[in-house]
Amino acid sequence: MARSVYLTKSDFKKARECPTKLYYKKNKYPSRLDDDPYLAFLADGGFMVETMSRALFPEGDTIGDWSNPAKAHKASEKAIRSGDGTWFEPTILNDPYLIRIDILRREGNVLHLIEVKSSSIEPIEDVESPFRGKRGQITSKWKPYLEDVTFQALVLESAFPEFEVKPYLCVVDKTKDAGKSSTYDRFRMIPPAKGEPVWRAEFEYLGDEKDLKDEHLLAFVDVSKEVAEIRDEVDLARQDFAKSLSGGKVKKIEMPPRYKCRNCEYRIKDKKVRKHGFEECWGPLAEQEPHILDLFRVDLLGGKARDIPQEMAERGDVRFSAIPADAFGEGVTAERQHIQIAGREWSAPVLKQSLLAHPYPLHFIDFEGSRIALPYHEKMRPYEQVGFQWSCHTIREPGGPIEHAEWLDDTEAFPNFQFAQSLKDLLGTEGTVYIWSPYELTMLRDVREQMVKYGYNDPDLAVWLEDFDAGRDDWVIDLCAMARKYYFHPEMKGSVSIKAVFPAVWRHNRDVRKLSCFKGVSRGSEDPYKSLPALPVGDDEEVVREGTGAIRVYQDMMFGLAGQNPEKRAAYRKLLLQYCHLDTAAMVAIWWHWTQPKRKETPLRKLFRFPWS
Repeated sequence: MARSVYLTKSDFKKARECPTKLYYKKNKYPSRLDDDPYLAFLADGGFMVETMSRALFPEGDTIGDWSNPAKAHKASEKAIRSGDGTWFEPTILNDPYLIRIDILRREGNVLHLIEVKSSSIEPIEDVESPFRGKRGQITSKWKPYLEDVTFQALVLESAFPEFEVKPYLCVVDKTKDAGKSSTYDRFRMIPPAKGEPVWRAEFEYLGDEKDLKDEHLLAFVDVSKEVAEIRDEVDLARQDFAKSLSGGKVKKIEMPPRYKCRNCEYRIKDKKVRKHGFEECWGPLAEQEPHILDLFRVDLLGGKARDIPQEMAERGDVRFSAIPADAFGEGVTAERQHIQIAGREWSAPVLKQSLLAHPYPLHFIDFEGSRIALPYHEKMRPYEQVGFQWSCHTIREPGGPIEHAEWLDDTEAFPNFQFAQSLKDLLGTEGTVYIWSPYELTMLRDVREQMVKYGYNDPDLAVWLEDFDAGRDDWVIDLCAMARKYYFHPEMKGSVSIKAVFPAVWRHNRDVRKLSCFKGVSRGSEDPYKSLPALPVGDDEEVVREGTGAIRVYQDMMFGLAGQNPEKRAAYRKLLLQYCHLDTAAMVAIWWHWTQPKRKETPLRKLFRFPWS
């Protein structure tokens, strides 16, 4: 009788992150990754790369029945033993293991196992493998991918011992230029038929497969040496994980609480969730507040030799008050940790002093851009930068009105030079430009390099971009860096993301809501990002509340089906504009909160005022 519980390659990958996660995954515990827009975006890119790889094998056949692994295995086995060929997603069952191989080719007595990934490499001459470091060791970035291939190779070898297995990683080659046949618009998502389950995104290739042979952006790398190097380690691990699935039941592999649990996808704040993985692991300690895992840079406590959260969990107290005195280091990080432990809003005097000294006009800017595996335009390389939107709020003089300007690409041409020129025309070289994180600097640096690459001749723009990249201290100011050094609010916990700082300011300084840049924003909301209104798009409603959502909407508006529909295109445009507008309005609110006079303190509050304030 066939087993009902198998160890798949996705199970193996999850268990390698943390063995306890295997239990939660198999039992379908709620996870923050269930609706993670970033993972969905990466998945779409991965499936498009997979579609490109399949197009290179027009003779290939798809084998599989997602709902019946045993049936799919029999069909796959029959095809493999019948002679040479190429197959997509053949299913291999080798009790207790189950794999679906991206691409499998038989040539005589050799089975070529090809695992397709959307990650990229930059091949370098005289370097043995792009997956190894300077000293020849497998890098930490690539080891999970290589373990995935190794797991599949072991299962395939066991199922077909009479064959030699040669493993490959198919990855994106960042040194290749896109041709007409390999741009993003040559791939289209196939919507599932009505009533059919959505297993994953499906794409079709719309270009010329003959041209794609010469213009594809992929590299097929033989990883036989890497697989041989780690096969014993992977084999032992897969056997240990399989034991927890014996008898058709899933047994939990217990792991102690530790600092790595901080970012566990099963750590969900929603108390309505019935099955809560993090609470099962941490028990009553999960409810203690303020929790050690919410401390800024908790990973640095105690140095590399100690796991402070684990030590505290073993003692039964994970609150800030129980942190060992010898766990703290020295310098800025330790100082910020102490500020957070104090548990009240704090700003260093230098924060306000610095901001008030910055020359007007004040410009608050935010960019939306994209780096994806398959370029939007010819001659671009994989993961090359495209800037498709900016927003800017401007205050020209002390006490002056808040102005707003914006730009959004709506043409089919390469947008970066128009993006930069329109921004230059607005900002000029006077006053102060505020950003949140170095992303804006990075994007404009990329545009400057693209001017050279594509032969775009504009000396004035080139000089302006070079000055911007220099980041003069009196011109371009990173407010995120200032928040990290000089500001804290308890609701931010360990984060200095604008998505953490702005809601904290919004909730606790209601005067911020009166600023003119929030006209049309739900001022009664406790988090404006979460209250951005959904807009009708066809028969559905959609909303953009984070950067990856903006990328997906832009792609559909410009290169997808929505681009063929004027109403949908207009709705997507409005979604993008309202999201980017809120990002720069949020920066204005934070700046305003930091620079306004503090309300008078009561004698009692002054008595207990934190010494750094």
